[in-house]
Amino acid sequence: MRSNNKNHALRNESFEGIRRGALVSANRFSINPNRPYIVKNLLLAGQVGMIAGEPNLGKSAIMSCIASHVAMGRNMGSMKVKRAAVLYVAAEDPEGILERAYPFMHSAPDGAASFEVLDYAPDLTSEEEVHSFTDLACQFKARHEAENLLIIFDTLNLSIGDADENSARDMSKVFRNAQYIAKETGAHVLFIHHVGTSDKGRPRGSSAMTATLDTLLTLERAEDASGTVAMLNQKKQKRIRKGDSLAFRISSFEAGYDDDGELFTVPMAVPLKRDESLIDSQPVTAKQHQKSQAPGARLAEVLDRLKALAAHDGGKWHSRIEIGKLVSGPFNDVRDNRDTLRKAVARALDDLVKEKYVEHDGSGNYRYRAQSGEPDGSRGANQATLH
Repeated sequence: MRSNNKNHALRNESFEGIRRGALVSANRFSINPNRPYIVKNLLLAGQVGMIAGEPNLGKSAIMSCIASHVAMGRNMGSMKVKRAAVLYVAAEDPEGILERAYPFMHSAPDGAASFEVLDYAPDLTSEEEVHSFTDLACQFKARHEAENLLIIFDTLNLSIGDADENSARDMSKVFRNAQYIAKETGAHVLFIHHVGTSDKGRPRGSSAMTATLDTLLTLERAEDASGTVAMLNQKKQKRIRKGDSLAFRISSFEAGYDDDGELFTVPMAVPLKRDESLIDSQPVTAKQHQKSQAPGARLAEVLDRLKALAAHDGGKWHSRIEIGKLVSGPFNDVRDNRDTLRKAVARALDDLVKEKYVEHDGSGNYRYRAQSGEPDGSRGANQATLH
């Protein structure tokens, strides 16, 4: 168990038989309510989760939607999202995953976190392959300077070699190794799996996997006035309270025309804000806008985005519209209102220009001004960071 700086680990020198771990005093333990998350109240960092659902419900489209929102740091429905790099292990259909992510990621700005698809799956019953994959994931995280990471295995049965998903021994080993990957990389490790034919409310295979998981989510059909939606239900959360379901509608995205001049479409999962009818909720009110994030956090977010853009091309200028599409975190609460978002980004940019951290070309374009030091993002809120 890890403790924060308010807690005191006791030396176990008198316990000569204990060779691993440390004793922590429950008498002096204090709770940290800020659980590190990828999707708040859904996917925590350093844990192992699973999404299980029946065929033809749009699992891959929904997972690509979630991964894209994570890479962009955009809130999903009513859930807050922290920007993270995404390593998507898609041995079965890597091109299909890329197509389903295309509606979200094809216009992603240069400063978005990386979302990359791996076309082979390691055997998670093999200690050698597990350590090799963990090294790869750590290198991936370091290469992209990512503070947060989401790892997706699509699907479970392609990631277990010759093991039997009905074997408690095999599945216990697989998920112990998944926990190792999560702890070593700090990622949330998420498996895509199928439900049983007789019980669509639980994953197919041994109950050992359910017992070991930190998070279990199931996809189930639902209906609203507009047709079929898929509900992502929280069946198990080990360290947080189970929250509301999240609804998705699978639609078609027009991706272009083929050589015969016929329209080509790809599946696209659209997250819905939850209300009684599963229809998008009302826009945020002006009163709610007043509760938005403190200015310091927004300045830090804009500066981080411009620094990330400068890493690609330090001499390139960027418009307010481009920067507005890229920012997330402290701007997510106003993203649904274009005018409010535009004004919030403009205020942050003007302040950064005044503080000489950003340059302005006089025509509405901006770029990061390389220098030592950064503005203080602690003026009322923690700095938001993209890596």
